Amino acid sequence: MPPGSVGDSTSLAVVALLAASVASGLHATLGVQRMRARAAEVTPLDHEVDLPGRFPPRYLVMLGDSAAAGHGLPGPDDAVPRRVAHALVAVDGRATAVRSVAVDGATTDDVLRTQVEAARGADVVLLGVGANDAFKAHRSSSEVADATHRLLTAIREVAAPEARLVFHTCPDLSMAPGLPLVLRPAVGWRCRRVAEVQHAVAAMHGVPVADLPRERLSPEVFGADRFHPGSVGHARLAERVVTILTDGARGTPASS
Repeated sequence: MPPGSVGDSTSLAVVALLAASVASGLHATLGVQRMRARAAEVTPLDHEVDLPGRFPPRYLVMLGDSAAAGHGLPGPDDAVPRRVAHALVAVDGRATAVRSVAVDGATTDDVLRTQVEAARGADVVLLGVGANDAFKAHRSSSEVADATHRLLTAIREVAAPEARLVFHTCPDLSMAPGLPLVLRPAVGWRCRRVAEVQHAVAAMHGVPVADLPRERLSPEVFGADRFHPGSVGHARLAERVVTILTDGARGTPASS
């Protein structure tokens, strides 16, 4: 074997590996950019509806990000707010007004700054946020904890005295089939880290969490873009929320 051939082969292998890594990263970046471009073209849903029923009426509001907003769903009846409202009316017959101010791209700080007022006087507040916090590379656990504490405190201050608050924390988006494979380890770690912090703060505030655990995030849970939850995902999440709001007792509505 000619002198230097082993070293040359090793160098070529390293160069090839680096080139493959760069190409993979570039492909993933372009894929995310295309995903965001398609997401910007999706028309937001109008969740507002007044369901008839007995007095006193109930006010249910959804706060949060794109998943909470029902991004990409066929219609508002497929999303968590209306699914939960219909289920509650079926349980106790109370008239229920449904509103949502959740928007694409919202972080915990965004919800605190622009959405909390919508919860004023609400009997039921559904909160879904965290994914965009996870995608912020420099978002530390302490920052997430502080923002979550301030948000839950602010909601309690404006909602009705006996309001029920249910928190949907950051899902493990490494399970999303639309996410490039090369990004999944980092995204999964960030999502789980944010969710752990959110769970801890929620427990301090006595706020129940309704999540779909990682093992239940199968491909059918996601929608057409293979990233946001689809109708199946919203149906499963709504079922968990209703169980919490009715205290798990068949035919016994939660107090509000």
